[in-house]
Amino acid sequence: MKAVITDEMRRQAKIESNKRVNHIRHHFNVSHLSYSERDEIGFLGEFACCDLLGIDWRKNIRENYYTIDSYDIIVKNLKADIKTDTVPLQYTRRIIDKSINNNEKYCSRLIHKGQFNLLSKYDIVIFGIFIREQLDYWYPIGYLETETIIRDYPPTYKRPDGGTYPFPGSPIPTSILKPFENLL
Repeated sequence: MKAVITDEMRRQAKIESNKRVNHIRHHFNVSHLSYSERDEIGFLGEFACCDLLGIDWRKNIRENYYTIDSYDIIVKNLKADIKTDTVPLQYTRRIIDKSINNNEKYCSRLIHKGQFNLLSKYDIVIFGIFIREQLDYWYPIGYLETETIIRDYPPTYKRPDGGTYPFPGSPIPTSILKPFENLL
């Protein structure tokens, strides 16, 4: 399962990113994306997730970004936050089919410590990815209840593959995510 990213989605993601730029605090940097590209990817993930769930993503766009939102979407009466990241092509298939080992690089979906305290506002977090080298499709990886994340996956510097993160984050094992199809 995947969502096709349309030109309309790309244009709107740029517009929304520009509207939000003065009202957002970025928690971390990545060398492969600028701040605006990261914002656009976040919006594209939201739009694509809505599209797969049969929600009109255009009607889900906020009027302004003066404050932090209470949720990204409501699905099955659950307030959901949508997290999207990019991964290198070589890891993508094993992440999508959840065959990646729990001690490998890219085996977890990461929530920055700065976002961890916001989790209590949501019922679930939906995780999706883009292939870093081609942003044409958004792949839903799964979801998990925020109660489980808060209880079982506190922020840490330790990566499951033995390395360290440059900031504390909550590494959520891809293997434990519930199927996105349950939300359809």
